[in-house]
Amino acid sequence: MSQAPAEVKKDRKKKVSKAQTIAARRRADRARREYQRPRAKRRRETQRTFKFRVKVVRLYRQLKQQMPEKAAIEFIMERYHPRQPWHQALSPSTIRGWHRQVGEHHYAALRPKSTCPKTIHYHVPEMVVAIIFTLRHQLGWGGHRIAVELKKRQIWRLCGQTVYDIFDRLGLSVKTYALKGKSEGICYQRYEKKRPNQQWHIDLKQAKLSDGTTVYIAILIDDYSRYALVAVAGQHKTSDWVASLTQAAFSKAGRPDELVSDNGTEFSSVWQHSLTEFGKLLLENNVTHRTCAPRYPQGNGKAEAFIKILDRELLQHHSFDTLSDLQVALDRYLIYYNNYRLHSGLGWQTPASRYTGCTIPIIGLAALPGLEGMATNPIYGPAAAGPPISITPSTALNFRAIIVVN
Repeated sequence: MSQAPAEVKKDRKKKVSKAQTIAARRRADRARREYQRPRAKRRRETQRTFKFRVKVVRLYRQLKQQMPEKAAIEFIMERYHPRQPWHQALSPSTIRGWHRQVGEHHYAALRPKSTCPKTIHYHVPEMVVAIIFTLRHQLGWGGHRIAVELKKRQIWRLCGQTVYDIFDRLGLSVKTYALKGKSEGICYQRYEKKRPNQQWHIDLKQAKLSDGTTVYIAILIDDYSRYALVAVAGQHKTSDWVASLTQAAFSKAGRPDELVSDNGTEFSSVWQHSLTEFGKLLLENNVTHRTCAPRYPQGNGKAEAFIKILDRELLQHHSFDTLSDLQVALDRYLIYYNNYRLHSGLGWQTPASRYTGCTIPIIGLAALPGLEGMATNPIYGPAAAGPPISITPSTALNFRAIIVVN
């Protein structure tokens, strides 16, 4: 009689505490600081030069009361003859010039001065001010983003600080969407892959319908271009659901080299040598699955950043009665985000132009969500936009994506 195969014992993965994750990040941060020492050295040398100038002026003023001015100059030049590489060569005109600057503007005048003009007067038309107010109120954009968008759309040319001055004049609050300061000893640094489809990021966002029903939004973006490949709403966050939408993304844009996710049970199993349906899909398609460190969402930061943008520009301003209504809004927003929204992390390119190498012409207020009425109003100038770019496996192959589904 043949013996039944022995049952394979499951070993649970080792748990990682937050203290272990923080300690590892500290060690990496210490190594990075070694490379930053030259920059800190230059700052110290600049401060040392400033102190040296202050010392020379103070000694010059003191000696002028005890001896003739010419003798004081000769004494200072002899005493502070350059003996170190950072010592500045002195001359009588230099010492007198420093003394004159301190007398007029105090010792702060000895610091290097900017050559930029102190005051620039702009005249911004009321039509442009109305557009700035609407963009701030509807989309929550900051001053620098609004300035770049107005320039790219050939509406008006102005700098970000001017937009912030208009915010202040209109009484609009300015909120900084940045991480709160933490004392964890970690220096957060960005990274970026070299080509499309080299790495993707996946994550889930919990949302609610107007009746309070909890739903989940799965997003999938490309690391290099920030192109949002998938934004699908569902009622249950299961591994089968995540695997199906990932397979749809493979068919749409090809397969990536690797895919980054967090340690949620829909992505990664809690058991050793065990795979979820999502993990099996990646294994069958030869896609490397990378998970970020436990309790460290910054490891999947590009997905988290897209979720924040989606929440700020869409979910916070609209309510949805059904799941289908939410999905229609997500599909419409993805067209805008990928093709017409400039991304600050890409040097103010759109994700579609970064992914494909093609640019979409756009003029005026065209293709801005919530501003369709203003776009059709001739008071705000002409508005036109080119068609969105469709991403297919052949498109990805032609524009640097490397692995394509047959």
